[in-house]
Amino acid sequence: MKKGLIILTAILIVLIPAMTAVAAPPKGKGDIKLGVFDMQKIMRNSKAAKNAQEIFRKDLDAKRAELAAKEKEIRAMEEEFKNDAAGMSEEAKRSRADKLAKEVREFKLMGGDMEGELKRKDRELTQKIVGEVGKVVAAYAGRENYTLIFERSMIVAMDEAVDITDTIMKLYDAGN
Repeated sequence: MKKGLIILTAILIVLIPAMTAVAAPPKGKGDIKLGVFDMQKIMRNSKAAKNAQEIFRKDLDAKRAELAAKEKEIRAMEEEFKNDAAGMSEEAKRSRADKLAKEVREFKLMGGDMEGELKRKDRELTQKIVGEVGKVVAAYAGRENYTLIFERSMIVAMDEAVDITDTIMKLYDAGN
């Protein structure tokens, strides 16, 4: 999830200078209205994001349980091999050792595949939430006539009066 936020932050850093030049209201249209929201807080505290993350955690736990079961199976095979090795022929030892080595390789591949899949799902989940929150922010900005709304991680200092995080979080939760 952090990679998604880093990507979002990088995009915003590039776009903000361009947006400030374009977004200033024409003369006579009124004051500039600014807002700030905290994506990290929304990711941590919003009900919709928590629900999505809980689904991800359940999937993660299921994958970890599957991996742990495979590891337990391999350990049992290793123990059985150690116990039976003394009474086995060299050919049988070699065959069992090869089978065990194959199982260990498959286990490592399985772990790597699961890790890659989980990272991909985490990235997709983060991008989905960031995209949904972005749509909520854009709709709110239009409705409330905001000139610019920034993400908090890009702000060095601000007056808390421009923080619209709680409002955005409520709107996001209401929409999901």
